[in-house]
Amino acid sequence: MIAVWGSENLFWTVPHAQVKPHELLLTWAAYSLVAASALSAVLWSGLGGWRATFLGGAVLGFGVEGVIVATMYDAFPAQVVWTPLAWHALLTGLVVLGLVRHLARGAVAVQVLALVALGALGATWGLYWPAELASMPGHAVTLPYLAGLALPVVVAHAVLDRVGLLAAPRPLILGAAPMLLAALWLVRGSLSGSFVVLVCPAMILTTVWAMRRLGRVGQPLDFGPAVTLWRHTLFLIFPLTVALLVVPGWQAFGAVAVNVATALTTGLIGAGLWLWLIYRAARRAA
Repeated sequence: MIAVWGSENLFWTVPHAQVKPHELLLTWAAYSLVAASALSAVLWSGLGGWRATFLGGAVLGFGVEGVIVATMYDAFPAQVVWTPLAWHALLTGLVVLGLVRHLARGAVAVQVLALVALGALGATWGLYWPAELASMPGHAVTLPYLAGLALPVVVAHAVLDRVGLLAAPRPLILGAAPMLLAALWLVRGSLSGSFVVLVCPAMILTTVWAMRRLGRVGQPLDFGPAVTLWRHTLFLIFPLTVALLVVPGWQAFGAVAVNVATALTTGLIGAGLWLWLIYRAARRAA
């Protein structure tokens, strides 16, 4: 739920085609598989904190873009960074999962201001989409797409509170999702006939290797102390701000070429963090 909203709804701002219930369910199912694989990597490595959310998000990104939709190979090597590291790892993992949970445990004023700021940044990103769509919808579409579909994110954060500590299950269960994802990649790779598809397992294995080196094997994953439900409900300020600001932004400015600046900024930060963590893992291995 968190992964779908952060990587799909926040990215697209509005649906680029009519959203059909079965397509939404398929999207959730695909993300559930890849997110379960990322969680397995985190549990196997014993990694925690912000590094777990970022590197787990990287595994999510490589899995989604390299196995599910295969966009990672379109503009190689640029799309190895955009969007796996620049969006899935940095924004979905580190921000929508990690930072949002951290804010919910801090001062209310800081949480509200940070969520408004994140929403303003999300609306700024959304100003790009008129360049690709013939017409832009109003609040009747943006509010349910961004805020309505963010309600499961609130529920997911509340569930993680109840989980608290999560220990690695038996190896058979721990490896089930990664093995299924690997099987799907093998099918896609065999059909593509291109060696570039090898970059997907290479990036995932490198990331998981770093996670194992940086983590403490056997350490449970700590989702942090539970907070009252209303603190998680404040997350809705984020999507509401995006939805309420982006529509008048479209009306006032039309298409704004923020895509290059966004990709460069998030790409440099995401790739930089990933390379730094790989370096730290290599130093520890030595």
